[in-house]
Amino acid sequence: MTAPGSGAPPPLRGARLYLLWVAAALFVGGCSLLLAGPALYRLGLADVGFAMWGLSGISMWVFASGGAVSLVALLVNVMSPPRRGAAPAAALALVCLIGVLRLQAFDLERESLPPLHDVQTDWTRPVSFTVRALEVREAAGAAPIRDDAVFPEEAGVWAGRSFSEAQSVVYDLKPVRVGVPPPEATLAVAEAAERLGWAVMLNDPPGGQVEAVHYSRWYGLASDIAVRISPDGNGSRIDVRAASRQTGPDMGANASLIKSLIDEVSFALRGRGEPESSPAG
Repeated sequence: MTAPGSGAPPPLRGARLYLLWVAAALFVGGCSLLLAGPALYRLGLADVGFAMWGLSGISMWVFASGGAVSLVALLVNVMSPPRRGAAPAAALALVCLIGVLRLQAFDLERESLPPLHDVQTDWTRPVSFTVRALEVREAAGAAPIRDDAVFPEEAGVWAGRSFSEAQSVVYDLKPVRVGVPPPEATLAVAEAAERLGWAVMLNDPPGGQVEAVHYSRWYGLASDIAVRISPDGNGSRIDVRAASRQTGPDMGANASLIKSLIDEVSFALRGRGEPESSPAG
């Protein structure tokens, strides 16, 4: 018990403490909803759409509610002493606001991007998947691979436009040329894929083919990657294709996979000869 005249501020009680607890609970609840998405999907209790987008929308409103309660708590503490609860109320309001803004930005990014799930370095020379890879995709219920794919009517402003056209608007993906022959380049591609943590399913140096599977960290969503290595002057041209097994927007994930592989291979083969002809477009 505080001795009279000690000057120690009284403890938080009543509505001040209650508001802080409610705000904190709402913030924790919003975070828990975000973390629950991957778990629910992996357990088969929710589809990927609800687990990824539905729960994030609910979480945004929970964060907003937490921010509103935090502001009320802040006003209560600022307008009348003791003001000990002002600092935690302000901190809770800030973190809730950050949560709302991050989720809003995520949602706006999703709306601005085309619902691509299949991208590659050159749609005029499509990379083909092997029969085995297509069979695995079919068994998994994956979206079909089409070189002439167009968006359906429900794709909004992208309806009727080709994947190739949409990709050219948002991503700058191009083949890479290296100064080593195809067999050596193929081995470098397979090694690069393994370093990136992908499961290499095919490594065919004589045929200039590599296939791999990447699983996303949180949801375990699979993307199939096919690489074609062809002769080009005294070196090789490397074309890459990455396709999700789910339809809908990949949020740039497959384009990032392609860029990561190209960067990894280019770094591994730096200084190993220069191609003769002009760079591939």
